[in-house]
Amino acid sequence: MKKIGNIIQQHRQWLAQSDAMVASELEYLDEDLESNSLEGLDNAADSLGFLALYHGIHGQVALYDSDASGKQEISQAIMYRYWSLRLKAKSFSQTSFLRGVKTVPNLTNQLSNAACLLAAFIATGQRELAASVADILHGMLTVKGAVDADYLKARRFEPFMLWLYSVYAGNEAPFPVHDAELGVYQQIVDNWSGDQHLADALQEIAQYHAKNIEDKGGSWDPEFKNAPFDLVLWEVGAIDNVRRTLGLESPTTASPLLPDEVIGFQQLDFGTDDVTAKVESAYQNLFG
Repeated sequence: MKKIGNIIQQHRQWLAQSDAMVASELEYLDEDLESNSLEGLDNAADSLGFLALYHGIHGQVALYDSDASGKQEISQAIMYRYWSLRLKAKSFSQTSFLRGVKTVPNLTNQLSNAACLLAAFIATGQRELAASVADILHGMLTVKGAVDADYLKARRFEPFMLWLYSVYAGNEAPFPVHDAELGVYQQIVDNWSGDQHLADALQEIAQYHAKNIEDKGGSWDPEFKNAPFDLVLWEVGAIDNVRRTLGLESPTTASPLLPDEVIGFQQLDFGTDDVTAKVESAYQNLFG
């Protein structure tokens, strides 16, 4: 597909200019973690977001070039994004009482990242990590002021992922999902029993994903704009894994994006590296 080739080329160009930025962000990250302050951890979350983007792009380009080392890069990217989300969520929860007194950043910009992370952890069978992200996503959808109200009204993918997690965890769908409009994802819910309609529904969400990779400006914020969530159908992998867990079959989904067998969902290793070890230590030191 010409589109994925163009995106990979853009990724290559960005990588060629990013080495100095990566080195700087790692320095900033160390300084912010050593500050042992809420402000420092909030800044560290921004650095982790950049590092997640870098490793996500690097990993996808490597896999596109048939380089298996891309799997480790993508694993790192996901864990950096995970810790960025945790730090942002903790920062919001610790400062939300100040709303009305001063401007407090909310979690609107993190909403799609949270849903994509949940998809990635379900797809790879990481139940503990999935539970952690699902808890944060539930808070985003229910806590007043966590996400801009007008922004939240238009979202479809994020409440769907919370529904899928409820099936995965064997729980009843939480309150914010009951009355949510799920758009293209409603067909997955309606045809969960599995037939040709489910195959059609999976194909439609794959097409929807491909159309919502690039941020072209305007009022719509595409769900899959951040690597490594752009060129990988994590949500389809998540649906497939949940259905396998329940003893159900999943139809094959054709897509121009990176195929499942290239990613190897079950081969990704979300272990701790030097960066995440330092982040977790700083988090524990500040919050216990």
